[in-house]
Amino acid sequence: MKVFLICFLLLSSYWATAKTESEAGFTGLIAQYKQHYEFSGAVLVLKNGKPIFTDAQGYADDVKLQEVTLLTLFDIGSIQKDLTAILVLQAYDNGLLELEDTLDKFSLGFSDPKSNKITIKQLLEHRSGFADVFTAEYRKNPRKYTNIAETLDILRRQPLLFDPGTERKYSNYGYLVLGAILEKVTKQDYWALLEKNVLQPSRTVLETKQSGHDPMALPYHFSYEGKRQLVDQNMLEHKSPAGGGHLTVYELYAVYQQLFNQKKLLSDSSMQVFRMLQKDQGQWLAFGGGAGVSTAVEIDFINDIWVIVLANIDRFVAEELSSRLRSLAVSGQYARVQQLPATLFAYQQYQELGDKLFVTQFDAVYKKAGYQTFLGKTITDLARELIAAGNAENSIYFFRYLTDKYPAHAEVYDGLAHGYFSAGHYEEAKAAFAKAKALDPDYDSQFNTSNYEAKYQ
Repeated sequence: MKVFLICFLLLSSYWATAKTESEAGFTGLIAQYKQHYEFSGAVLVLKNGKPIFTDAQGYADDVKLQEVTLLTLFDIGSIQKDLTAILVLQAYDNGLLELEDTLDKFSLGFSDPKSNKITIKQLLEHRSGFADVFTAEYRKNPRKYTNIAETLDILRRQPLLFDPGTERKYSNYGYLVLGAILEKVTKQDYWALLEKNVLQPSRTVLETKQSGHDPMALPYHFSYEGKRQLVDQNMLEHKSPAGGGHLTVYELYAVYQQLFNQKKLLSDSSMQVFRMLQKDQGQWLAFGGGAGVSTAVEIDFINDIWVIVLANIDRFVAEELSSRLRSLAVSGQYARVQQLPATLFAYQQYQELGDKLFVTQFDAVYKKAGYQTFLGKTITDLARELIAAGNAENSIYFFRYLTDKYPAHAEVYDGLAHGYFSAGHYEEAKAAFAKAKALDPDYDSQFNTSNYEAKYQ
């Protein structure tokens, strides 16, 4: 008995130490993101169905000093698409539609015969051929589009990017179409349908202390100058079947728990279709991002590790953090955290190197620093942010950098035209866009509804 007690005490001490070290690892990792990325959000990590780490950091409202809690509501971004896919497959289970049904069956007003041949399954898999919703017209005033019907009109008469089923290209618009179909076949509002068929059933797994919610977290942008700024309400999109629903970290966990563990939301056959939306059957990944929004769900089925991060600060901070939390839970290690988001690093280097050296040295500096984000995206994001901040003249330098680096791509000349136009250089904008058209005669601007033919918009 004495030997048993000694062994028990030693094991208890070991378990307590291991738990303390594990929590310290998680806490230290989050502290880095708070220091370098202004992280504010809620975190939930589970192993074998049990929470091993929870945390809430920062403010939901910087002015009122309203702290984030585990019951704070967050914009979940594109994770909303998973919920839409569940609703579509529930409609399939209930005999309201078939996965091979084509759009012509639903009379949504598409004029292109190719569009009418798109199937439900192709929409779910991002193989429809639809472009994304972020056209020049949409970018002018995203708040204008308040519901599915208004947003659906954006691409209703536009040609497809490719024949349905022949390629795969991520499309928010495709999930808006799915939302319209759901409302047609169920004769219910999308959000009411979601509440009744997904959210309410999922909340049954939550304990009292995990139920309810605190006020919605306001969205904050982490600027290229390293400042935390409240996102202008005029720049925010309305929620849709493609993104933007509001949930707590516990509520989101409950949905996936009911889906994958309890198997209450879909039939076995529909569950198989849902799982096949991702190639790696050993995991499930879902992410969301936008102005003041960053969200992540990582489920490692092999190791039974679940990580959910909801943040009200952008720069893909949730995605960056979730992958490291998962790695830490599995192996006790994680990849080094960059001290600055890529765009902030680029701006810092520009300030340090100056105009001439930045052109010749930044590529090598960026690679040496270990950044994985495509350099072209990083510089494009920086240039667009300069325009949004009222520094359009300075954006031209970075757009020129891109045209020199990627001269065979129409998109970079469209970007340069956008910079010129925003700075009031209208003739230069037309000349830059002419180069985009020379590379791709069918190309239309992402930023200008008249392809820079009109001087004012």
